[in-house]
Amino acid sequence: MYGAGQISDAVGILLPVPRTDAYADGTGLRQETENARGTWEMLGGRAALDVAPDSILAWGVTSGADIYCWLTTDDDPDRWPVFVCGRHTDPPFRIHPFGMAEFLRRLLTDDEFQEETISVVLPEDRSFVNWREQQRRWEAGLDPATGEPWA
Repeated sequence: MYGAGQISDAVGILLPVPRTDAYADGTGLRQETENARGTWEMLGGRAALDVAPDSILAWGVTSGADIYCWLTTDDDPDRWPVFVCGRHTDPPFRIHPFGMAEFLRRLLTDDEFQEETISVVLPEDRSFVNWREQQRRWEAGLDPATGEPWA
């Protein structure tokens, strides 16, 4: 399991609990969940996509302001579909009938899926940096995404 971190400096996987050492204000997942629910409401709410707002739970974000969520509509978390709240995608909301792991697999390996699901371009040479390693690099004065000195 990789945990929270960054994929190619374009997709962020959020920590499931608030940590002041990971987020400047300690909110991360909670704040992005509020952002997703607010965006859903602003763009039509139930008229645009008939889901209960409290079933929207964020787990990831992109540098293009997309928010990746679960729809917590089942007692079994393994059955939670992925809900994409795309700030610059058409349509702005999309539900994928599979979980986070399958969503990320497709996002990283399927160009067509990537094109319809994300508002940023992932580089061909993709990488993942765990949040702790990002923190270590930042504190060392290095670029958190690459580990190289700032240009």
